[in-house]
Amino acid sequence: MIICNILMVAATLLSACGLEEGGGNGKTPKEREDIPLTKVQQQIGYNANSFTFDFLEAACAKEAEGTNLFLSPFSIQMALAMTAAGAAGDTQQEMYSALGFDNFTGEDVSGFYRTLIPALQGVDNTTAFEIANSFWSKDCIVIKDDYKNDIRGSFFAEVRTLPGDPQTAAGQVNGWCNEKTHGMIPKIVDEVPESTVVALMNAIYFKGMWEDPFDKNLNTQDKFTCRNGNKVTTTFMNNTFENARVYNDEFVEAMSVPYGNGAFAMTLVVPRTGVTPEKVLAGLDADTWADYRDGGKTYRTYFSMPRFDEEYAAEKLCIDILKEMGMKKAFTSAADFSAMSNTPLCIDEIRHKAKIKVDEEGTEAAAVTYIGMRETSVGPVGNIFYFKADRPFLYFISERSTGAILFAGIKQSF
Repeated sequence: MIICNILMVAATLLSACGLEEGGGNGKTPKEREDIPLTKVQQQIGYNANSFTFDFLEAACAKEAEGTNLFLSPFSIQMALAMTAAGAAGDTQQEMYSALGFDNFTGEDVSGFYRTLIPALQGVDNTTAFEIANSFWSKDCIVIKDDYKNDIRGSFFAEVRTLPGDPQTAAGQVNGWCNEKTHGMIPKIVDEVPESTVVALMNAIYFKGMWEDPFDKNLNTQDKFTCRNGNKVTTTFMNNTFENARVYNDEFVEAMSVPYGNGAFAMTLVVPRTGVTPEKVLAGLDADTWADYRDGGKTYRTYFSMPRFDEEYAAEKLCIDILKEMGMKKAFTSAADFSAMSNTPLCIDEIRHKAKIKVDEEGTEAAAVTYIGMRETSVGPVGNIFYFKADRPFLYFISERSTGAILFAGIKQSF
């Protein structure tokens, strides 16, 4: 039973400004405004979402049936884009191709993140969305100033020294991870091997209150039909939306539930009985995503979804998927990261962790991606709709104007 918890938070409008410990600061939501992107940046964003769908589909295919999966391809992609900024030649070309950036220059990609990162963090004064990047290197290797200036200016990355002692290094890396995710993900590594000379990290944190919170008094105990057919009793949250847009066809029912001022929303995609999440993912692209998120018709909708929390960790899985997507040289002695350092380097490990909690008030989610590098050898019914997520469903958190997806998941069991 594969449960890929697909929570895609479209990374374009999440704000942490003025918030303490995330959202719910009692402020009046400011009016939502679209994030302005150039045509090139819009195309990069479009391709970025395609990477999300491809990565998620591959992850679901590799996990055992019945596994709940929750991750942030947005975080993985940003960490890899920061790494690719230090690559050259075929290594960078393969990385950009896997990430969906092969038709763009390095400056195009850097410019995209230079615009997107601050914009996402300021679009909703009642929703917390924080993006943090960091670059760590040991004293034994010299990092080029141009690269450090690029990741500082485009990815707003902190540049730090990586301690030589494995446990000391792990303590500092995990401390950064814990701080940037507000304690949701306190640890990403057990130790940093002596062979690791460079580490790159991305962390994202989201805390949004529903635009129309659920009343706990309306909660019900109902049955969720798991992927294997078992029915499990769990708590369902219920609400009535007077003018909700619902997309439905012969394969799925989909609906978005907004946070704060409407800049961010969770989109639930519930496959119809007999349709698997894998089949939905196989047909999911940026255009279909737009239909799921904003398409359909307006109904008075009786909405019901389970309250849940989920966490997931991926280690070897990330590298296996990226290799299948064509990113190969970066993991070998043939890797070329000469734009980062004259020391021959390759990617040695990629770790990813993500966690989400969904309740009556809203959603809190976080993700961390860690990339370790080592030296290489020189060589409806009328106008009423009943929307109930009581069987396996996909879910996404995204920003409205750019369509950027930050988290993605599929819930198939309890």
